[in-house]
Amino acid sequence: MGYDYDKMIHEMRLFTEKHDDAEKIIIGKSVMGREIPCIKIGSGDKKLFMSGAYHGLEYLTAALLVKFMSCYADSIDSGQEYHGYDTKRLSDMVTIYIAPMVNPDGVDIAVNGLDITNEYHRRLISVAGIHSFDRVWQANARGVDINHNFDAGWDKVTDKPGPTKYGGECAESEPETRSIVNFVRCNDIDMLITFHSQGKEIYYDFNGMTADNSLDTAKKMARESGYTVCVPEGTASFGGCKDWFIKEFGRAGFTVEIGKGKNPLPMSMLDDVYDENARMILCAMESLIKEK
Repeated sequence: MGYDYDKMIHEMRLFTEKHDDAEKIIIGKSVMGREIPCIKIGSGDKKLFMSGAYHGLEYLTAALLVKFMSCYADSIDSGQEYHGYDTKRLSDMVTIYIAPMVNPDGVDIAVNGLDITNEYHRRLISVAGIHSFDRVWQANARGVDINHNFDAGWDKVTDKPGPTKYGGECAESEPETRSIVNFVRCNDIDMLITFHSQGKEIYYDFNGMTADNSLDTAKKMARESGYTVCVPEGTASFGGCKDWFIKEFGRAGFTVEIGKGKNPLPMSMLDDVYDENARMILCAMESLIKEK
């Protein structure tokens, strides 16, 4: 069983009921009108934005981010260190924003399958020319791959809507993409991390462009997690959120590919990948504090 939108919304509701100092923000809506929620924790001047589930099959990233926000907030409330980090100090110096599921429509298709009574799903069957989407669907409800829809070397990798690698009619054509870029622009984000699966890799540049300290931060994140620092090749090297962030702001942006295997990674893998990614996030926050 996968981690779908309803499961995420339920867990986020429980989280906000428990942690009333955390703020829930709706940053936009999907093609099908689902709200894209984001949780704000902390009060620091530095701002870190993290997001996941850009791809339908990569719902494990959403579950990971929801678990992190819960464990991180619990640590702040208890006053105890978490993985060796003083989370109360971190929260006083860094404000984090977490949008666990950027592509809720795509996740719903990947987890729950097609609904032939749904007009969007019927249209996808027509344009994609396939009838079984549960093991292949990465795109949104219009067949656009959100991770190729950002304005950073944007291009149509495939020529029509489908399960993956179609960049849309133009950059930022999709409401999910616009929700992210508008939020980042309005909130003066200092560092951005997007979570995907799989490969246990950390990407830190776009077309040779990086912030001054990005490679050093990526190496620290790698030491904490056991992941490998890489420069992506081929279709993974353009059109993504961190690519756009680096291009537009010249600030530190990272893509983290969690776990290893074949997508969708099973929910049973969550515990295996959680600690290494939690340490990585805390390390990134610490590095952000030390930036001049």
